Amino acid sequence: MRLPPMHRQRLKPLQHRSRPMRTIAMLLVLMLVSPVVATIGEGQNNNIDFEVSGENILPTYSKAVQLAFDRVENLNQYTVEELSQTNQWLIVTQIPLEKQSLTLAKPESVEPAPILRGAYIWYFDEPLEVIDELEMLVEIGHIESYSPLVERQQFPRDNPNDPEFSSQWHLENTGQTSGLSGEDINATDVWDNYRGEGVVISIVDDGLDHQHPDIIDNYDANYSYDWCNDDSDPAPSSWNGHGTSAAGVAAAVGNNSLYVSGAAWEATLGGSTLIACWSGDSTEADALSFENDDIDIYSNSWGPSDDGETLSGPGPLTLAAFEEDAYNGRKGLGNSITWAAGNGLGSDDDANKDGYANSRFTIAVTAISHEGEQSYYAEPGANILVAAHSNGDGEGITTTDIVGSGGYNGSGNVTHTFGGTSSATPLAAGVIALMYDANPFLTWRDVQEILVHTSRMNDPNDSSWNTNGAGHDVSHKYGFGAVDAGAAVSMALNWTTLDQEINSTYGPYLPNFDIPDGNQSWSEFPITVNTELSIESVDVIVDINHTYRGDLDIVLQSPDGTESWLAVSNGDSNDDYSDWLFNTVHHWGESSMGLWTLKVRDSTSGGMGTLNSWELIFHGVDNDWDHDDDGLSDENETQVWGTDPYDADTDDDGLSDYDEVMIHGTDPLASDSDTDGLTDLQEIFNYATNPMNSDSDNDGLSDGLEVNYWGTNPLDYDPDADNDLFYHFQDCNDNNPDVNPGTYERLNGIDDDCDDLTDEGFNFTDRDSDGLLDWPEYHIHGTDFEDADTDDDGLEDGIEVETYGSNPLSYDPDSDADGYHWFLDCDDEDEYRNPALPELLDNKDNDCDLVIDDGFWDLDSDSDGLDDYDEYHNVTSNPYDGDTDDDGLPDGLEVKTYGSNPLWADPDDDGDGWYWFQDCQDDDAERAPLLAESLDAKDNDCDDQVDEDFRTIDSDQDGLWDYDEFHNLSTDPTDSDSDDDGMSDGKEVIETGSDPLVFDHDRDEDGYYAFEDCEDLIETINPDATETWNGWDDDCNDVVDDSLNRVDLIESSLSRTSTANWDSVNDTLRIDIRSIPSTVSKEMVWEMEGVILSANLSENGQTLILNEIDCKSKDWQLAEILCSERSGLRVLNLTITDSGFETKLQWTVDVEVYVPAPTLIESLFAFLGSTSGIIVILFVILTLVGGVALAGMKIRENRMIAEAYAEFKVNQNPPGVTPEHRAVELPSAPDISDLLSQHSDNNPPMVESVPMLQSTIVTVDATPVMVEDLSEEE
Repeated sequence: MRLPPMHRQRLKPLQHRSRPMRTIAMLLVLMLVSPVVATIGEGQNNNIDFEVSGENILPTYSKAVQLAFDRVENLNQYTVEELSQTNQWLIVTQIPLEKQSLTLAKPESVEPAPILRGAYIWYFDEPLEVIDELEMLVEIGHIESYSPLVERQQFPRDNPNDPEFSSQWHLENTGQTSGLSGEDINATDVWDNYRGEGVVISIVDDGLDHQHPDIIDNYDANYSYDWCNDDSDPAPSSWNGHGTSAAGVAAAVGNNSLYVSGAAWEATLGGSTLIACWSGDSTEADALSFENDDIDIYSNSWGPSDDGETLSGPGPLTLAAFEEDAYNGRKGLGNSITWAAGNGLGSDDDANKDGYANSRFTIAVTAISHEGEQSYYAEPGANILVAAHSNGDGEGITTTDIVGSGGYNGSGNVTHTFGGTSSATPLAAGVIALMYDANPFLTWRDVQEILVHTSRMNDPNDSSWNTNGAGHDVSHKYGFGAVDAGAAVSMALNWTTLDQEINSTYGPYLPNFDIPDGNQSWSEFPITVNTELSIESVDVIVDINHTYRGDLDIVLQSPDGTESWLAVSNGDSNDDYSDWLFNTVHHWGESSMGLWTLKVRDSTSGGMGTLNSWELIFHGVDNDWDHDDDGLSDENETQVWGTDPYDADTDDDGLSDYDEVMIHGTDPLASDSDTDGLTDLQEIFNYATNPMNSDSDNDGLSDGLEVNYWGTNPLDYDPDADNDLFYHFQDCNDNNPDVNPGTYERLNGIDDDCDDLTDEGFNFTDRDSDGLLDWPEYHIHGTDFEDADTDDDGLEDGIEVETYGSNPLSYDPDSDADGYHWFLDCDDEDEYRNPALPELLDNKDNDCDLVIDDGFWDLDSDSDGLDDYDEYHNVTSNPYDGDTDDDGLPDGLEVKTYGSNPLWADPDDDGDGWYWFQDCQDDDAERAPLLAESLDAKDNDCDDQVDEDFRTIDSDQDGLWDYDEFHNLSTDPTDSDSDDDGMSDGKEVIETGSDPLVFDHDRDEDGYYAFEDCEDLIETINPDATETWNGWDDDCNDVVDDSLNRVDLIESSLSRTSTANWDSVNDTLRIDIRSIPSTVSKEMVWEMEGVILSANLSENGQTLILNEIDCKSKDWQLAEILCSERSGLRVLNLTITDSGFETKLQWTVDVEVYVPAPTLIESLFAFLGSTSGIIVILFVILTLVGGVALAGMKIRENRMIAEAYAEFKVNQNPPGVTPEHRAVELPSAPDISDLLSQHSDNNPPMVESVPMLQSTIVTVDATPVMVEDLSEEE
């Protein structure tokens, strides 16, 4: 079950963002709920300033992060169960943290999200109930984005079950696994000087057994965390050995006489337990940015499913973590992130479909075998940077395993079967650690650049290798080749840090092109790029709608002709590449300038699609040191001089930037360095003035003024007596600096501007706009020509002079301060009465026209049918309220039509605007004459008919009229499938006759409902299924396991096509029947020579065991027959009966029957059973009894003698009896230490108990076996 569409396509072209119906619906919802919201929210948040202003936050994120937001915002991709169980939601908003809980969605709690500015995590107990509120917050601009932080399961990049090998050939390949000698990472010479000391590698995986003897010395808890259990101990569960094995490949302790060695065996290891549980975007971001100042490398051997049909990538927070690592990790040098390219070759998967390995911030690592060839599982991709060694040709990777019984090897601390890109990735991480050990100042981009230059071309005859325009050999299988630690470390030692990265975007382009279906020809989309970069990688963002994206091939071709295959057609039946970002490294080192072409084709018929848009983002460095060829390097122009490196003459003054900086010393950013009005070129070449001194002769006149205006020599000094910048030849009074041709004329009786006129221009000006010209005010009236009211009495000087004839220099009072003086005001004591006021309805003559309340006789302000004067003076109702008593009836209607009192409210019981005499039912607001008829069993429009409009309407298009659904069937007339069982109500009522209110199950989701399916709990059983031998009626034809040739399906351990040999006296004949499914109920009857062999069968009847026969005892029927008939060919028959079908199998057996002569033992037992034998036995018994009696008597006699000696104190050992008194030298005790050692070292091995078949003879060689103690070498 999915939610309705709620996806905002922020990055799509405008025509793809059109949501008219949704917008209209949202506006209608807002209109309907706004009164309720206003009522509920009154006094709560109406007056809250949420401080949302300025530019949006989302556009400030990188394009990759924006695309990730666009992807996770699409709620259609989640099930209702996923959304209901996701309590954490990612929100982007400008609202301050402390006010976010006051928003319409009312989150239970709020916290900042990691990495991203303006991103927060909101917690909801019932997330499904707030989706509408979140959408409304987007509509009103309070938030910019919302998306659920759904937890996902990541899959280890693990290895198939290959045979074990004992040595670490990936570190030094001597051919020990029959591989190519020397095909390894070439690290042995590097270890003489660099072993990863001081470099920290974080293994982000399913845990790390840090107590492992070969890991504990390199482990550091400060760089470790368990994100699944939220504690600092990354120790794994016993079944999660993936991370421990990966850690051993990267940095197991070396040179310690224990187990194995890692590639960087002195590096520090940290463990991040992440993929042992389901995790969300926020958790992945935390793990991948954890302690990123101190951690150097994050190794990741996991990712989305490798099934060939999964197009998935990291969320916005994880992408932001990648960027945080690159730009701020390692104190600004950036972290290296290695990522497994994937093991999906068998599913035609491509690494470009994995958004983690597809990022330019990660190093995608593929796997090669001990022959240097592509491992059988290793995915190709244009994003793959390097290859590293792993299993692939029967060999495995030997590395650490969980101590004891856990992990891959249930009985030891080492596994020999690790592999996949899971092993190749930490191996590459180990090589990078050696590079960082050699040069700790490498940036993350330096590492990638060095790997590109130093990786070795493996499998050189493979057709995937191409040489790009920069001379690099590159392959979609191997990237730039196998990692070479020796070459990489050597280059790292003398490496010069790369120039600053430049990112250049072209697009988006909006072709909206329908891709031809089933056409082998390419559709090409060329663009010309004018930016010249030395490329490192290229991001290609495509937006394609397609019903079967596995039909598509997508290729990017560079100006040098290099092709990056971004998508290769396969069996992926899913839809669309929706704003998917592909990354390619195949153009590394090429120039970005020139014609780039995106090529798309759909060569398989059946699927349809449209290329909506595409976009290129180039990442690289600029290698042209002087773009404008002016002699100054771009670096100096930008960092020293601030000039434009693409313009040889930045200030366009005719002098090149180089000439200005290096020769003339002028400002290359200003065409007139000294701002004197002459360009630098004019001063240098035309006038010989100083271009850096605006007044070369220091006479106070700028060079430009002297040249351009006065025509004087800018190199000769000109005096100015009053220092007013006007010289004697210009000034009419060179002793008064306020008088000169450059000043303005003032109204002061002086010729200020030297034009022989005094105070000219003031005969036409009125500076204070008082109606008097300035010149008369100054010279005649003596008023202030800059003050309109010289005496500050509220009357302008012009009005006093020209209108009232009053003295503009004497104050005139205005008692009520209403702007009208006593001679203009009808009541100078009342400020609300003067000629300028409008007449008010207040029983006063407001406008001083001697008429009270004039103008209100014909005015009906409230449009109630009564004029204002009549309402105010006669009716006493409110002239400004059309319904004074608020009963819904206008005052005029009450007075003139109904004759009711407009001051007393008339009731409307149901509040529908219709009174009792108009309403057909005045206690029901849903019934009134002008209401629309609703489907509710009421006469809503008072026309004496109920729900008449719905008799011929089918709102849900299910084939049933709404009236019938509501009144007769009780189904939902707005839901075509009331019981949500996938069948429309009409189909159930009209066709199937089932109850449209009762859910019809399709429990096994095979497309057949329970009444159509003979077994609705098993997906593979339905009328369209193919019958297989399993004891079930798969195709629902009421016959179980029909149309099967069982003879061909059954396998046996003994061939039925050749004669078998059975030495019946000495051997056991055993036949095992295989391939009969355990679910088949069967009867099996074995027969030979007419004897039913029911006692010789296993419990399930599928194993027949005929033990050796004894022709003497002949203890069972078949033995009697065989011993009687002796050797010869016999027929063994098996009849199998299941599901009413009988299957007969037959073997021909050459039976050899041999009756041997009696043995010596048999003869002895025969004698002992005879009379003579019994006599002999009795004689022996009597002899033994007599001997025992005599011995007992002798022992009793010796004891009595000893007691007598003791009683009489007789010495039983007189002198001379002991050896020392006899001078006899006794031999020393034998030295048995060697014997004991031999015994300890040669303990016979424990032999596991093996169940034996009846009468089977097992011979065990009891000779002690020498077992070498491997405890220290393992």
